[in-house]
Amino acid sequence: MHNPQSPPEKAKELHSFDEQAARGKLTKNEFIKKVTQLLNKSPQEIDQQFFQRHSNNQDLINFVKSARSRYKTELLSNIGGDMMDGFFTSQEREELFDVVIFSGNEKFAKPDKEFFALACERLGVIPQEAIMIDDVEHNCDAAKSIGMQAICYKDFEQFEREINLLLK
Repeated sequence: MHNPQSPPEKAKELHSFDEQAARGKLTKNEFIKKVTQLLNKSPQEIDQQFFQRHSNNQDLINFVKSARSRYKTELLSNIGGDMMDGFFTSQEREELFDVVIFSGNEKFAKPDKEFFALACERLGVIPQEAIMIDDVEHNCDAAKSIGMQAICYKDFEQFEREINLLLK
């Protein structure tokens, strides 16, 4: 199948599919089917590209494991529940997080303020007691707007410096 769309048009459509999946309007299989057609790739290539972990940030995983002995931890992800197993298995999620929230199951997504409020509610904390860690600046800004503290993750060394300052 030949797709005559230009790269910017494809990027815009791909972003639309991603947004629909994040808000629970597309299942993993529906997303794969649409993106397969858009990018003219096999379903296996799309699954590998979008839904499989490409590397582990072992420093961050070790930090979360260590922090969980003193703090509540939560995974707040812009993804449907049927899309996570390639990143963290259910066993890994249980080992790392007290609470796991998938946007696709809630119909909210980052940067919706309601999503951050739900995260605090499920964790049993007020926003001022929570620290949001995300690699997208506008998600951090949205978390801050409801009173959370936030760190925009760039690399582990930067994160470790900032989190240690906040936890003092």
